[in-house]
Amino acid sequence: MIKDYARKPRVAVIVPRLPVSVIVLALVLITVFTLVLLRLILDHKIEESLAVQADPFLPIEMPESVKPMLTEQPIKPNFTFPGILKQTEVEPVHVKVYESTPKDPTKKTKHILQVASFKNESDAKSLQKQLIRKQLTNAQVIQSTTNSGSVWYRVMVGPFQDRSKLNKAQDILVQMNFSPLERKQK
Repeated sequence: MIKDYARKPRVAVIVPRLPVSVIVLALVLITVFTLVLLRLILDHKIEESLAVQADPFLPIEMPESVKPMLTEQPIKPNFTFPGILKQTEVEPVHVKVYESTPKDPTKKTKHILQVASFKNESDAKSLQKQLIRKQLTNAQVIQSTTNSGSVWYRVMVGPFQDRSKLNKAQDILVQMNFSPLERKQK
């Protein structure tokens, strides 16, 4: 026999329902009970405070002639920034005036840009030709030897006497996806 679990008979759960009046009555009783308890607690605290005042060494009430008179309190000083600033006098510290040093006309710094460095001289020469085509006519290949004895071919652009020409060459190299290294020559 095939059982159909999808059409299984359901068991009905019957939840007993209380009338609304019973629920309201229970809430009212709980509220009244808590109010009565609070009243008893407050009455007990009042009785304790009266018992403390019934001490024979403490006066119960002072006569009118003995009560202190209320006096006006003095005005509090104004401790705000503008108030304090008006009361103080600030003397600035004497600072020597800046004097620029004149540039030495005999001392010229030449800036040069290192574009790349290659192990193979033909790669360096190829890059030099690309740079010359991009209007960087002062591109050159310099051979250098490291401490370990290996030979590298550096592709350099420059020297530049003027900062604006140096910046223009850097812009051209960045457009070609190079990150030139700025070096100073004396």
